Amino acid sequence: LKTLSGSPPKSAAAYFFLSDTHQGMLAAAAMTNTAFLALISCSYFARTLAAGCMAGDTCSSSDAAGLLQILHKRENKIAPLPMTERTCEVDENVSCPDSSTICHGEQCCPGQNGGKNYVCPSAPPGWGAGRCEIEHKIIDCLAQGLNPSPKPPPLSPPPSSVDCPYGEVTTPCIIGADGNITQDCLLGSAGVSTVVSVDRLTVFQGARLVVARDSGVDVKVAASGITLHGELWAGCEGGASDAFMGKLLLEFVGDGAALLRSFVGHNMHESQLSEKGMLVTNTGRLELHGAPKESWHYLAANAEVGATQLILDASVDWQLGDEVVVGSTSTNREESEVAVISSVSGPMVSLQKPLTYPHKGDFTGRGARLNAPVGLRTHNVKLRGRMADGSDDNEAAAWQACFRLHSTCQAGRCQSTATVKAGCFGGHTLFLQHSQVHVEHAEFTNMGQNMVMARYPVHWHLAGNASGQYVRRSSMHNNFQRCTTVHGTADVLVAENVCHETFGHAFYLEDGIETGNTFQRNLVVNANPGAAVCSDFQGGGFLQLGPSGFWITNPDNSFLDNHVVGVGTGYWFTFPSSSSPSEGSRPGQCELAPGSRHSCSDAKYGAGGVFGPSRRYFDDLRHGYGPESWWTNQEQARTPIRLFKGNVASTSLRAIWADSRVYNSEDTPNSNFSGGDIPCFGPQCPTCVTDAEQSFTWSPMNFDKLAAIKDRSYQPAVNVFQDFYAAHISAADPYTDRSRLVWASGGSIIFKGAVMYNVQRGIAGIQDTTGACYKVTPASPGGYPLVFQDSLFISGPVTRELFTVYDSGIHVLNSRWVVLQDTNKDFFIARPKEAFGGNGNPVYFEKTGPLGRFPGDAGSEYFKWALLLAPASPNEAINNFADYTEVVKSGTFFKRSFVYSVDGFGLGDALPTIIAAARTSVAEEWGVSAKNVSGAADAQSYIQNNPPQFTCGTYGQWCGDGIKLSECLAYTQFYKELAPWRDAAA
Repeated sequence: LKTLSGSPPKSAAAYFFLSDTHQGMLAAAAMTNTAFLALISCSYFARTLAAGCMAGDTCSSSDAAGLLQILHKRENKIAPLPMTERTCEVDENVSCPDSSTICHGEQCCPGQNGGKNYVCPSAPPGWGAGRCEIEHKIIDCLAQGLNPSPKPPPLSPPPSSVDCPYGEVTTPCIIGADGNITQDCLLGSAGVSTVVSVDRLTVFQGARLVVARDSGVDVKVAASGITLHGELWAGCEGGASDAFMGKLLLEFVGDGAALLRSFVGHNMHESQLSEKGMLVTNTGRLELHGAPKESWHYLAANAEVGATQLILDASVDWQLGDEVVVGSTSTNREESEVAVISSVSGPMVSLQKPLTYPHKGDFTGRGARLNAPVGLRTHNVKLRGRMADGSDDNEAAAWQACFRLHSTCQAGRCQSTATVKAGCFGGHTLFLQHSQVHVEHAEFTNMGQNMVMARYPVHWHLAGNASGQYVRRSSMHNNFQRCTTVHGTADVLVAENVCHETFGHAFYLEDGIETGNTFQRNLVVNANPGAAVCSDFQGGGFLQLGPSGFWITNPDNSFLDNHVVGVGTGYWFTFPSSSSPSEGSRPGQCELAPGSRHSCSDAKYGAGGVFGPSRRYFDDLRHGYGPESWWTNQEQARTPIRLFKGNVASTSLRAIWADSRVYNSEDTPNSNFSGGDIPCFGPQCPTCVTDAEQSFTWSPMNFDKLAAIKDRSYQPAVNVFQDFYAAHISAADPYTDRSRLVWASGGSIIFKGAVMYNVQRGIAGIQDTTGACYKVTPASPGGYPLVFQDSLFISGPVTRELFTVYDSGIHVLNSRWVVLQDTNKDFFIARPKEAFGGNGNPVYFEKTGPLGRFPGDAGSEYFKWALLLAPASPNEAINNFADYTEVVKSGTFFKRSFVYSVDGFGLGDALPTIIAAARTSVAEEWGVSAKNVSGAADAQSYIQNNPPQFTCGTYGQWCGDGIKLSECLAYTQFYKELAPWRDAAA
């Protein structure tokens, strides 16, 4: 029994764990109801005594099946874990204490049972006075920690040994030809080269294989497979005094002829699970703690062509012979390059050979994230798939050979898929449910098995709740498929890793069930097209957008300070919304507004779902969840982002893309294997994007995740994307619509403090047609799901436009733009999307215009760093503001294509100003096929005569359950949602 209590203890509960060995699961499943009732009776009565019966439970039931149903239904309504468990960031989406409401930052939580409201736990320190009825926080997660979502049970069992076995394990290892280790032993000693070469190495349950950690230790283990039922240790947590300081190589051997069919489930044989890889089973533990080193930093000064020295933004502990990757700061991903260190002195890193390309490092202040990232590739603990003879040079050449094989593949079709698979068949790792994994300062290379499912360098596989586990401060370079996959797993930490040169999506949330995971300060440089699913590729007969730096199938995860260079899409949000239980099917898209004719709430999975392997595995009660668990009944398309802050995308085709649904994470599965072609490429393949735009809608809501879908109530929420940076986002064809800074279908996203530089095409999206009545900010109109606040837009050589006039309304608040001298000659501030008829929503500017035209710019924390980039005196008129050529030619509703500024973009008399599409009476000083409508009266008249399309009352007549439409905004008069009329109406 384990008792969990919270404050107030209104739902204290007790529950039990069964052993998760296969034998234990089968034994439990075979029990009679009576026997099982006897086993759980103490847990059940402890629960009812501590908490009383919760609403809806029948406490007097003596029927075993009834009691089981009660326990299962309430399994996730146990009290919260102690508040010291984790902290939150300012503005993070978190749960209000004692409420299912989600809040973020500067908001008030509702009081319970009509009580006084109080400050959100993630509000900035000191916020709340004069704003909330109770002017302080009931819980401050900035200091104490608050878990924003329930954790999926069951928790992993405690580790079977002490936290660090050194000094306890002293018996030297004697490893026979069978590779079996059945007792504790110590491998290696200082000054001696130790080589272990076996077919399979197996550490049995209860045994600990401990690698001696002194600096003179040199150990190599070569095997076709390593299986850990027991434990493998190389160092411990705690810094240099506890880390492994010698050399360790874990090398996985085998060739493509041994390729196995790919689907891995709980019914597969162990030897298949660990083929040319490492399997950590449900009793296993992996502890790799290499010599501590800084993972990556930014340049603090330009590094020109021929430079032999890098100046970083902090001192580093890198060493002679270490390899680093220097990221590109142009539109050419090939300008990312590898260099070898000759010496280090503080932040100055000297190189053995001159650089081939220039790398920017002179941006300062808030602009520093536009500088080149420099990441470490070398660590003293190495996991490598042997591809050649084991020599470093030939192993490195093997990855280049794989890359050349991939050059024969176009849009997922290769001259010989079998040849590519055999030539790109590296090692892999696989961590199962209840395993314990802690890896830091390690190097993964030649890992992953290309075009094979479930074979990745780092892979939590159907692990469920993996709280406390991590891979951090490690490098994953020259691999064959992905860098880290979090599959059917919650609450792991993936932090400060360098992922350089791989194939397919780099950091991968596989099935959409994954929650509570944190991806923090990871660097991705060059993820190449081609892996196991269709979206890993680019182009083709229909558009594929991969690979991505981060493939995000569930927004209930945290992304903080990551940097992506050289991919197809930096951060791709695509959710299993309204999926069918039959994998690979094409269900119709349901609507998000409850009560509508095709409401998602009427569907079995609501506005969400779980892809294949996780659905099959976690629906099985033997694994601790079941089909009624909240974790298997998520609504990803209605879930707000947990945290998205400080992330960067550069030198890629797209920065943020929230659209382009796929229908599964695998192709044509059956009960044992993933049959059919891998990768499957074509409109019949469920892992392919068939509709790049508006294939699902993201509408974040506050709702009780623990309630059944049919019983949920929804209120609009907001996604906060804080301090997002994007640079050099472009396609080779400047006229293609494939490249985009931000594209979102719905989203309700507010970008705070964003910085955009040298981006070919700017911001666009599609309105969530069921949510046109609710606002992202109090100042924003309904129907405006994209808001940019305190943001800076800097043009460059490839920039054609900053804002795209299309269906989705864009509200730009207190933001600035800078037009540099080297800006593209075809540049305009705004331009309609291709093939646009004009019947969308206008771009709305408020307190926004050229940098330097507004009081306070010189002292602004958001803008002052960029004043040196701005022209000395911004033009009073803007002759390259808008180009309406295409919409005027063919747009039926071209007069509805306009942008509106409440204050004339900070120019001239600062009057309300519209720049509209026009066929006659054009004002050439404002652009092409454009006219100026100035003054409050004329602007009001124009808006009334040319109303936008996607506004409250026209579309989406819903703004929250229980809220009457008449209580929404003044939806019959759109202009009253804009300043200055908004302020007058208020």
